[in-house]
Amino acid sequence: MKTKLIIFILFFSVVGIFAQQKAKVQKPDESGFIEVDEVPVLISKIKPSYPEIARLAGIEGTVYLKVLVDENGNVEKTKVEQGAKEILDNSALQAAQKAKFSPAMLNNKPVKVWVVLPIAFKLDVDKKAEAGILKYGELVGPSPSNAKVGDPDINDFITVEKYPEMIETATPEYPEIAKRAGITGKVFVKVLIGKEGTPKKAIVMKSDSELFNQSAVDAALKTKFTPAFNKGEAIAVWIVLPYKFNLDPADMESKSFDKLEDAEKYYQGYINGLEGIGLKTEKIENILFYGDESALYKIIGNSYDKYSFITRKGLNVVKINMNTLEDIKLAVKKNMDNTFKKLDVKNAKKK
Repeated sequence: MKTKLIIFILFFSVVGIFAQQKAKVQKPDESGFIEVDEVPVLISKIKPSYPEIARLAGIEGTVYLKVLVDENGNVEKTKVEQGAKEILDNSALQAAQKAKFSPAMLNNKPVKVWVVLPIAFKLDVDKKAEAGILKYGELVGPSPSNAKVGDPDINDFITVEKYPEMIETATPEYPEIAKRAGITGKVFVKVLIGKEGTPKKAIVMKSDSELFNQSAVDAALKTKFTPAFNKGEAIAVWIVLPYKFNLDPADMESKSFDKLEDAEKYYQGYINGLEGIGLKTEKIENILFYGDESALYKIIGNSYDKYSFITRKGLNVVKINMNTLEDIKLAVKKNMDNTFKKLDVKNAKKK
């Protein structure tokens, strides 16, 4: 994956810098700027990992990091100055921590300074088509083998006497990362139905979350239709398919294990995964103590917040995702005891 890296130095003014052989960079305590003879120069290759979920969802962007370069050219601290998407920010931070610079020089002595390091995550156009990556208004998926010249443009007005009828549906897969975070939403996909009733192209027109896009497109391309007709002839037309991604109102998931160590491992693994899904999460004071161990998290989105509660009691683990903390409290009060009882009965039958 090609990733473009550029270093920008924080200047008071660009004018005259090259003539003066000086540049102003930010002091290590961020209290102001210092004029140095030589600014840090990146001397190592940075290869940030392109998160798979971001790649599949077609998420791109540039993350601007502030990097504190010490007297040896090592990265001492990093932080996001201007983020792109949370899932990309984390990858950029991890990559920057391994970067190596030439140190800033002042009066022939190395000094510690802050610089800005932009890391761009850009998907290659050919790779997008090959992998089925989508962006709003673009063709997604490999070019279908049955796509022919003469198919109507997405904005063409086509006279239709009988529209396609769905004869076999495909259910979109709920992305695990969205499920874990309790993210819900809708995706509207515009699909070109060929003369044989086969979906040939799919374009996302509107989406509540990029995490759902690929799943919705995959489902649309797998759905089967009768062809559209006009004047007795089968024709190709565009139609819109809406896809809803809704979790169970209680959104409660429970698991039972044969060994205590497996239950403990699953419990901790969920917490580790929740903290690493690329969204902003905040572990909040647990007011819902239950079982042997439990934890409560707030998941902060761009336009919504979610709450996630997980608890382990012996061999059984239960987790709940809800829109509000009050909903979590109510779900615990109404369902938790009965859920654990059912799991205990299930375990007893196994034995």
